[in-house]
Amino acid sequence: MEFDKNINIREEVHKFFNEDGLLRNHFPNYEFRLSQQKMALAVVDSLENKRHIFIEAPTGIGKSLAYLVPSIYYAKKYNKRAIISTHTINLQEQIILKDVPLLKNILQFEFQASLLKGKSNYLCPNRLKRAYENSSSLFENNELATLENIYRWSKSTNDGTLSDTDFPIETNVWQSVCAEVNVCTNKTCGDINETNCFFQKAKHKVYNSDVIILNHYLFFTLFNPTSKDQKSGFLFHNDFVIFDEGHTIEDAAAEMSVPKVSREMIKFHLLRLYNGKKKKGFLISFPALNILPVVENLLEINQNFFYELRRKVFIRQFDKYDKLSKRIRDTGIIKNHLNEEILVLIRQLQELKKFAKSDIIENEISDYIIRFAEINRIINDFIELKEKDYVYWVELSNNSLEANTTLCSSPLDISDYLRDNLFKESNSALITSATLSINDNFSYYKSRLGGEAADDIKLPTQFDYYRQVRLIIPNDSTLTPLKESNPEYIDSLTEWIKRTINKTEGKALVLFTNSVLMKEIGNRIREVLNNKGLELLIQGEGTSRNSLLEKFKTDINSVLFGLDSFWLGVDVPGESLSNLILTKLPFTVPDHPLIQARLEYIDSKGGNSFMEYTLPEAILKFRQGVGRLIRSKSDEGIITILDYRILSKQYGKYFINVLEECPIDII
Repeated sequence: MEFDKNINIREEVHKFFNEDGLLRNHFPNYEFRLSQQKMALAVVDSLENKRHIFIEAPTGIGKSLAYLVPSIYYAKKYNKRAIISTHTINLQEQIILKDVPLLKNILQFEFQASLLKGKSNYLCPNRLKRAYENSSSLFENNELATLENIYRWSKSTNDGTLSDTDFPIETNVWQSVCAEVNVCTNKTCGDINETNCFFQKAKHKVYNSDVIILNHYLFFTLFNPTSKDQKSGFLFHNDFVIFDEGHTIEDAAAEMSVPKVSREMIKFHLLRLYNGKKKKGFLISFPALNILPVVENLLEINQNFFYELRRKVFIRQFDKYDKLSKRIRDTGIIKNHLNEEILVLIRQLQELKKFAKSDIIENEISDYIIRFAEINRIINDFIELKEKDYVYWVELSNNSLEANTTLCSSPLDISDYLRDNLFKESNSALITSATLSINDNFSYYKSRLGGEAADDIKLPTQFDYYRQVRLIIPNDSTLTPLKESNPEYIDSLTEWIKRTINKTEGKALVLFTNSVLMKEIGNRIREVLNNKGLELLIQGEGTSRNSLLEKFKTDINSVLFGLDSFWLGVDVPGESLSNLILTKLPFTVPDHPLIQARLEYIDSKGGNSFMEYTLPEAILKFRQGVGRLIRSKSDEGIITILDYRILSKQYGKYFINVLEECPIDII
């Protein structure tokens, strides 16, 4: 059915979410949600008035439909594109596989939606063909098996992306056959009507879509405010953007603004060019082999460069480093020993272009040139500490002598950049999450993102917390986690965890902030729980996060110990999660260079870093953590906070005040 551009979007959206609206007719047990309707109308008003808005939408109101429906209407009426950016793959899949098909069935007009992935997620048939023809010079035996699997899969796949594979893939093989920014072009892939290029087809579908779904990291990778196309939009001409899971935007934007460089990353790309031990690599098929010693020399220099850096920055005692990440404050900490040889490699790669037998091979050479020039630039910028308001640090992957070493940097404050480019006039950026405010005030998160001028709305919960939740706080001073290695503290925390788990006979998610403490307590109580027929699941014991969650959901009486990633994005409705235990208020330990630098930056400008950063961040994470318990109107349970500071410290009231009103037992 043709879309009627004369319709009043606000009226249509209001009717859609009404008690007797279109949505009701497709759900036999439909429950009208006033907050969902309010959110949808707030989205309409923001888009119609070209305003930015922060929307706090509690769990259970159906926020994805609340922003999708008005976005689709608005995109169709004004020939715009709706960009939907999320943090997790799970939410992207829910939108494209569940919400979009539902709305295609309900809405009385056609619309197109597509999922956009990074270019390297797509198979390039041309690169696959070349890799297949030159497989003996590129790959080892185990890699040849992967290549054969990819080749067979390429004949049947429809979307040609990594997520469509059901077999293990060697990284080196995929890097040799996937679409690359500087390799695969319109010229090499052909016209859209003739091409068999999966990426070109996906891009064409995106350009013809009303709704485009992607993740935050890809959004900020593609986000280029200086582009002509993005002057009046964000990624495309004449678009608007909705960030779901918006509490993760700052970290994503900061991370994508500065690429990292590591020893293993450089080694990987050099070995793709030429592996002397195995006589494999891209350069094998070229006659000009004087470049091969340059690659081998760079491999040795790369190893020595990062070894020297590690020795200068870190102290090693008793088979461990003093820290796994250290801030660099002084310029010239090390000389870029790779610089001259990388420049030689780039010159020789330029010379190789005359031997290229096709555009795609020439593009492959250009890609290596661009890649190594960028690596060299990042190393030089790091050594010079080029950007004034950036923090620079070196990170080790683990405590082993051969630990990968990474050069890292990040802007201290990304608010000015986002204020000028994301929250620009005459467009709409909508940020939504279950946790954006502190005590009904959005000022903290707005200031972090530079969105002070944006509107905001906090929607009421659909749940009856007074009936569904009971909060328990032990009045026990031994639960003060000033020194988590203190035996008295560990003994007390262990006993309280056992006691609290007994209340519900399992069915408990226990959230930690310290992995050593989590394992220590896990070892202490595992046998006790097993004797009661309760399985203890602990993060980091070799089982993936998703598998742990599935076990926890299906084994109703099990107990799950989790760290940082379990404080958010965990959705376990029903009896399996009836007991949520927070072992500690989630203050970030200021030992990471980025956190240290952010605190110093605030203090240097006359601010109070604890009140302006440490406390608000802890409160937002606390809200994320307690939000794991109630996921539906039928859920009931207890939340236990095993941190005496919530009673003994002045700031404790801030944590209690952000909770929905519920009975509180201080025992």
